[in-house]
Amino acid sequence: MSWLAGEVERDVLLDLPPCDGAVLRLVTKETRFMHTTGLIIRRIIIMATFSVSAAGLAGDAAIVTLNEAEFRDRVYACWLGKNIGGTLGMPFEGKTQPQAVSFYTNVKQGEPAANDDLDLQLLWLKAMQEHDGQVDARILGEYWLKFVPVDWNEYGVGKKNMQRGLLPPLSGEFDNAKWKPSNGAWIRSEIWACLAPGSPGLAAKMAREDACVDHGAAEGTLAEIFTAAIESAAFVESDRDTLIGIGLAMIPVDCGVAQAVRAAVEAKKAGKDWKQAREDVIKASEPTGWFQAPRNVAFTMIGWLYGEGDFGKSICIAVNCGDDTDCTGATLGSIFGIIHGTQGIPQKWIEPIGTGIKTVAIRGFECPKDLNILTDQTVAMAKKVQAKYNLPVVLSDKPTDLSGANQLVLADTKTAKDLWALSPYRIVWNEKDVQVILDYLSDPIIVANTPRKFEISVLNRGEKTVEYVISLKGVSTVWKVEGLPSAPVKIAKGKTQALPLSFLTEDLVPTDKDGTCRMQVEITGGSVPIRIPFTLIPKEGIRVISADDLALASKGATVSSDGEFAKESPCAGKVIDGVIPGSEDFDNKRWHSSLESPHPHWVEIKLPKVETIGSVIIHFADPKGYPVKFEGFVKPANGDERVSVFKVEANINPRKYAVTIDPVKTDTFRLVIYSSASSAFPNAAQIGEIELRPPAAK
Repeated sequence: MSWLAGEVERDVLLDLPPCDGAVLRLVTKETRFMHTTGLIIRRIIIMATFSVSAAGLAGDAAIVTLNEAEFRDRVYACWLGKNIGGTLGMPFEGKTQPQAVSFYTNVKQGEPAANDDLDLQLLWLKAMQEHDGQVDARILGEYWLKFVPVDWNEYGVGKKNMQRGLLPPLSGEFDNAKWKPSNGAWIRSEIWACLAPGSPGLAAKMAREDACVDHGAAEGTLAEIFTAAIESAAFVESDRDTLIGIGLAMIPVDCGVAQAVRAAVEAKKAGKDWKQAREDVIKASEPTGWFQAPRNVAFTMIGWLYGEGDFGKSICIAVNCGDDTDCTGATLGSIFGIIHGTQGIPQKWIEPIGTGIKTVAIRGFECPKDLNILTDQTVAMAKKVQAKYNLPVVLSDKPTDLSGANQLVLADTKTAKDLWALSPYRIVWNEKDVQVILDYLSDPIIVANTPRKFEISVLNRGEKTVEYVISLKGVSTVWKVEGLPSAPVKIAKGKTQALPLSFLTEDLVPTDKDGTCRMQVEITGGSVPIRIPFTLIPKEGIRVISADDLALASKGATVSSDGEFAKESPCAGKVIDGVIPGSEDFDNKRWHSSLESPHPHWVEIKLPKVETIGSVIIHFADPKGYPVKFEGFVKPANGDERVSVFKVEANINPRKYAVTIDPVKTDTFRLVIYSSASSAFPNAAQIGEIELRPPAAK
């Protein structure tokens, strides 16, 4: 390799990605050279140059023309290859051993296998149609909740988080360690490539908005950026090695996907066969393992590298690597379709499954019935996207003209690095005249007596200065909020106002039955009111009771109960030990009733002397087994009979109950539990701690 004036000459599959802060423009030459290991690689020139448009995607005029009929054929072949590869691989999904597939093994004549890889792309096309060709993660998340009934793996995590009020990308990031590196996103990238042909930067942006909903900022999202960039570039570049190099330039060099793909490339360059390459990929992807994106993206690349340009051989090798076989076969089938069109797909692969569409993971709307209808709708939307973003590749009835392809931004590393830098904790809400960002700054956890910082920023996209009213709705009255403006905030056009805020509270009582604290960020003053769900999840850990609690063993209180759980006995004393168990750390830190007798159960506290009690606070233990119906009794100092001081018929708070009572002098308090929440253990009752406090000072 050598330095040229203003240029760096390098091999596509080596030394990626290049320099910081610049967009890489790939200029391909028709010269080729023979690598020392025998792999023929096209040499390209990579020039560092700054993007010429505000969007970082294109110039002001068309650079490349694609004949619309030819483009339609390639889009159709993309969807056809998707169906073929998915149908081929479906019977072997999840099998980790190598396979020996050479053709379909389980086909219903004339019908493809149902495949969520295609299903979700039908839904994304619908979203684009209904939002004028412009969607983001928030909008796609809304379509998830409305039209995707399945809860598989990361799909389920993302949906559950959104249902809790955690919008994308936090929906894909939080509580998703197992699945956010998985395969659910890169298998649905073709739609973005077909809508942005020859514009990998835009395809990658769309792919990130898609993937982050259920994969956050992890390998699963990088994998979709990788495949979307390759597939978009494949409309104007046909060389396999150049395309793989473009994909690698769009993801971090040290990420798991890049390492696994490079392992496949290096194995091919070293003269190894595909089975040896498979072993190298397995080793390179050990940190994430089976059924995850790094391994399966690289298996797809193995099929491409070793398939010798033959459609059937290529998808069979990809499937024969095992694991998520419907995804690997389907994605490689799509890539072949984009590059070669229908002429690159032998008829023998088409006839057994036909051109229909069979769905499994979507419902509630009318989707295209066959690939022809899907293709026509895709092409129509691609034309709208081209016009909306002034893209450099246009569709025309004129002949395809790729003479200007060397001016296209194919390895758009500036856009790529911007995407890598996006925080999974920033919720972005876009309207035409305003953008609001709710930045959680970290996981949506709040801890008692610890400031919980967050930030709201407002960008005025309008044509005049606007006064915005920024408020928080649904905040607990015992939470202290700092930084929230008491008056409207005036923001000039084109300017952003950032507001650092924080919560501080001792009381972490959830406001929803799922154990969360639900709020809203409300912004008014723009064309429409904006209300962003804002959810925090209490995490108490183990906390010590305040000193004014009268019911402490350290102050001489004693306790008795109607029975104890044998495995944790003795445990009644836990309700007066001054320690509150956490919602996930309660074993041997609570009183747990016997499982042998049914409700009601009781626990009674005896104070060392008569005291005046003005409030009672009951801390629960296991959130799945909290008391639902219960009653508190005291034995007044001047009487022998117990008197009820409060009764709860239908508690839904899994963590705590607090009540102020008429001051009463007593040395005895009894809690009677009539029913608890656990259906699995209907006889069980449990309490973490009981506080008896004097009346508040006036």
